Amino acid sequence: MAATGTSGSGGNGQDGGASVTYYRMEEVAKRNTSEETWLVIHGRVYDVTRFLHEHPAGEEVLLEQAGTDATESFEDIGHSSDAREMLKQYYIGDVHPNDLKPNSGAKDSLKENLCKRCWGYWILPVVSAILIGVLYRYYKMESKS
Repeated sequence: MAATGTSGSGGNGQDGGASVTYYRMEEVAKRNTSEETWLVIHGRVYDVTRFLHEHPAGEEVLLEQAGTDATESFEDIGHSSDAREMLKQYYIGDVHPNDLKPNSGAKDSLKENLCKRCWGYWILPVVSAILIGVLYRYYKMESKS
């Protein structure tokens, strides 16, 4: 069921100190029909039922994601700033904190780990080039004498 709480300035609510309704993912999952279509995007719950027939790609696209966390699909499409602005009118609450994915920053941590290891991608070619240069000069000097 839905729970109501308050969201401070760092919360996910639309207004800094406004009351926020929290929804469990089980409840969102029940709203996956054309009569009632809810989506989760970035931890926020949206009732997009009224928008089904207006969606540029058709209602099937929304119904495929209905009742689930559609964040990845939403971001993969590359929605415009207008589309992101339109989301606000369909906002009905936030996902309950206990249902938020703990790995929501997994892509960021993966990127950080890759950057920490990326020195290995350039250090070997640089050291190899320096070594080849030194060896080349050494053999040139030897061939002159």
